[in-house]
Amino acid sequence: MADIFLPNHQLSLFFSQFKLRRFDDSTLRILELILSSKDVKLLLDFRSRLKEYLRSESLIVIHEASERSVEQKLLILDFLVRAFAIVGDVESCLAVRYEGLVMRDSWTINHPELRVLCCEWMNFAEDAFNNDFYSVTAKACEYALLCLNVKSDFNCDNLSESASTINRIQRLKDTAIRLSTCHSVQGQATEYMKKKTLCIKQSSLSKEAKCTASISFRDGIKQQNVRNLLLFKNQ
Repeated sequence: MADIFLPNHQLSLFFSQFKLRRFDDSTLRILELILSSKDVKLLLDFRSRLKEYLRSESLIVIHEASERSVEQKLLILDFLVRAFAIVGDVESCLAVRYEGLVMRDSWTINHPELRVLCCEWMNFAEDAFNNDFYSVTAKACEYALLCLNVKSDFNCDNLSESASTINRIQRLKDTAIRLSTCHSVQGQATEYMKKKTLCIKQSSLSKEAKCTASISFRDGIKQQNVRNLLLFKNQ
């Protein structure tokens, strides 16, 4: 009983901290403790509830952060990235990471210290690619290539190394685009086959219904003919 009570207490505590907008390491440690349970069933239940909670609440938090300073916005996004990583929500984690990188990139003119480096875009692109998010991988590669147009990211002292980096980014981008297209076509084909199968089933049911009605009609005629024949014989 105590084993169940403790994680439940920690879960309530995490929700309370989140509602108070305490986006710090202590709140993340509570989250880690909740998911350290050795009860597999309980762990899966908590993980599912936390994913759902973070997904819905993060939208509200990000909207609220629009009125805050640049530094506060980035701290909130960093907290959400780490929280999603802890609960194992890869898709949301990557989405918030991407949001943070794009924000920093858009603020570079007024805040040069926030400029996103090529290696940061590449790390993100590789993580997205390894988790099958090919469209966003290609976009991240585009940002990485744009970064190389900035002098501080382009290594003029070692042109061969810079050229190798460009080739690596371009290869990853091309592969991501190809796989994205392939998945899109496969998705369309799957959807088409589902619709086709449904049409065939509906057609079969319709034919079966018509066939059954036809058989019943013919059986009725036969029975009527038999009755007429018997009446004729009895006359």
